[in-house]
Amino acid sequence: MHIAKRFLKAGLLLGSVVAPVAAQASDLILVNGRIYTAAAPKWAEAIAVTGNTIEAVGSNAQVLKTRTAKTQVVDLKGQMVIPGVTDNHTHPWFGSLALTHLNLTTEFQNIRPDTNRAEYIARIKAYAAAHPAEPIIFVRSEFDRHPGPALAILDEAEPNKPLVVHHVDEHWLWVNSKALALAGITDKPLPDPLEESYVERDAGGHPTGVLDEAAMEVMERALPPMPMDEQVRILEAGEHYLNSMGVTSAAAMTGGLDELRAWDAIRKRGELTLRVRQSFGAVAVNHHMTDKFLADLELARTTWHDDWLSANIVKFFMDGDPTPPLYKAADYNALVKELDKRGYYMVSHALTPEGVKMALDGYQAAQEANGQHDARFRLTHGERINPEDMPRLAKLHVVLSTQPAFCCEYDGKPGQMDNPWRSVMNTGATVVFDSDWPCSWPPSPIDGIEQAANRWIYRQYDARGPVGSLKHDHQPGEAVSPEDALIAYTRTAAYANHTEAKLGTLEAGKLADIVVLTKNILELPKEQISSARVSATIVGGKLVYGTL
Repeated sequence: MHIAKRFLKAGLLLGSVVAPVAAQASDLILVNGRIYTAAAPKWAEAIAVTGNTIEAVGSNAQVLKTRTAKTQVVDLKGQMVIPGVTDNHTHPWFGSLALTHLNLTTEFQNIRPDTNRAEYIARIKAYAAAHPAEPIIFVRSEFDRHPGPALAILDEAEPNKPLVVHHVDEHWLWVNSKALALAGITDKPLPDPLEESYVERDAGGHPTGVLDEAAMEVMERALPPMPMDEQVRILEAGEHYLNSMGVTSAAAMTGGLDELRAWDAIRKRGELTLRVRQSFGAVAVNHHMTDKFLADLELARTTWHDDWLSANIVKFFMDGDPTPPLYKAADYNALVKELDKRGYYMVSHALTPEGVKMALDGYQAAQEANGQHDARFRLTHGERINPEDMPRLAKLHVVLSTQPAFCCEYDGKPGQMDNPWRSVMNTGATVVFDSDWPCSWPPSPIDGIEQAANRWIYRQYDARGPVGSLKHDHQPGEAVSPEDALIAYTRTAAYANHTEAKLGTLEAGKLADIVVLTKNILELPKEQISSARVSATIVGGKLVYGTL
């Protein structure tokens, strides 16, 4: 039985308990809603906003006491209201590039070079012809890691300019001959043995155009600087897209000072509609405790540290796709201990059981060295966890940040945990849900809640239709309730992001990050949750998407 129905059957009045209403007049009041507060009490009818803050939450009559002649009162007509979503795993720069350039793999299409070669080439040609001023052609698509003949395909698609294709999981790039020349990648091995080991070459030693993980940085370094106005244009497309999904806060899991400066430029223009916490990290590239690294971290932390833009996360890659653990245990432990001592927050990408164990060992070493404190170490992905490591998450107070979009595709050994959401929750550990956008597309929390409740597999190009179901999942018992999934996107997600004092619930005194949904997702059949959509998103008291 759904929570809302239990309230009604018990004869309780929605919003019968409410924080004291302040005397200050409200700018905006939403009435006649099904307002899920993610706090106590769970449900209310109305919510009032003054400036950037929630003024009151409760019944219509109680909240309307703050009304004046200047107050905007909106009748929600029964629509659901939830706290703004915190997406703790995003890559806004990559996602924004896909939005503003050529994206061939979305929820509506999947044009691949192996199955649609002629159309693939034609689409790139048409895009390049329509954008003659772009010095680099960026594309996002699925492609095989060993596309052949790789260079011939991309050189036919774009023979005159560098062409850089981002794989949908952002662990590989596929580039044409012009891009290889720009990056200085030839038949001669690269000077850095590690980067060279990630350059795909054919039997004759010639580069195929596919650059895995660490080799992606060779290409990134070679790209010409992009004007700030263009960076701002690209990121603004991404922030508005996330807003349209009900996302009001995002943790950026790759990037560094360049991204921070671009976000800061957006804020100075008064156009920031997304709260951003920027991490330092690059895909499958190890950190080293250099003077520059520490100086960059400190510059970021001391410069950006408010409710809109902050920067004190370090992202580690314990493993990649398909690379094995990237760090030596002693090196990783030393890094984690030192950064924890300096007060930085840490997130470790771990897909494999070995990566999970190494991350937990490092976090344990840091706690033993520095003592227990409010570190909120985070493990992202954690798709496969050895049973013996399961209890360690709660014991070490580690937050599991995981993605419903990547559910249920692992056909592993008997007893191997695969996306073990319910098992981790049952240990008392904190689980939060997020998107890893653009590695999943679209970054919809509503779709994610449906996936988490049903253990369904979606593919980006199936228009949100399930291609797997409970009967196909070898661990259906790991599903979670729709309400638990909603909390994992809101209240506990804010906790993982160290913002629970101001965000994550709808309570008087908190920041007014509010999302209005067309339907009550906690009253819908769990198979129909994605039929609800976002009708309005409010960030800091301002409408940033939709209408009221």
